[in-house]
Amino acid sequence: MSPLRWLLIVLTIGVVGQPIALAQDETPKKDKEAATKPPEDGHDATLLRRITEDTYVHTASHVSFKVPTGWKEIRPHRLRREIDTRISTVLSLRRSDVDLLATLSWMQMAPGQTLSHWVRETADNGEFGEEYETLKTVYGKDHVTPPVRSKSGPFDVYKMNITGGAGHNDGALYLFAVESGGATWLIKFRISFPKGDTAMNEKWTQEILSALDKMPADAKK
Repeated sequence: MSPLRWLLIVLTIGVVGQPIALAQDETPKKDKEAATKPPEDGHDATLLRRITEDTYVHTASHVSFKVPTGWKEIRPHRLRREIDTRISTVLSLRRSDVDLLATLSWMQMAPGQTLSHWVRETADNGEFGEEYETLKTVYGKDHVTPPVRSKSGPFDVYKMNITGGAGHNDGALYLFAVESGGATWLIKFRISFPKGDTAMNEKWTQEILSALDKMPADAKK
């Protein structure tokens, strides 16, 4: 298994309530992900800027996110790994009234890389992109649906459903890409939710998904 594939497996575990700590304990210490310390000059290392009480903008990708009512954000941070020098910005959210965890992440793609490397609707040599193949490796082919593309606001979003099996929550992974400042950013939205109530799970998922938008024009000032 390639180092990149192993990296993605570790980051993916937890989408549907799998035990992240176990996977991390089995990973060599030097490969573990870690939150970066803010620069000494005080610059916001996350690239996320709060423009109102409940709204963030990711200044590099020009994507905004408004925290929906009833959700509580966990302080944003950045992750780095020695085996992959790219740094991801992560913003997690919880609902206290139900067992829900959502995670948003922003990662700059490598030069020349496109979204089809990570996810695509049409299989290429039997594969649907790195994210699908990683989920399939972790949860099994029968527990992951092939990517389906749909429109969410201004974004073309790819969705994959995950069933967690006995004792674990179900979940979903959404991906889309935006170009900004000469770079392409991969944005991922992962959510873990209780089994059973499909309609409510879809409602909670849409609350997060519809809260992602392009940066408001006045925020660019």
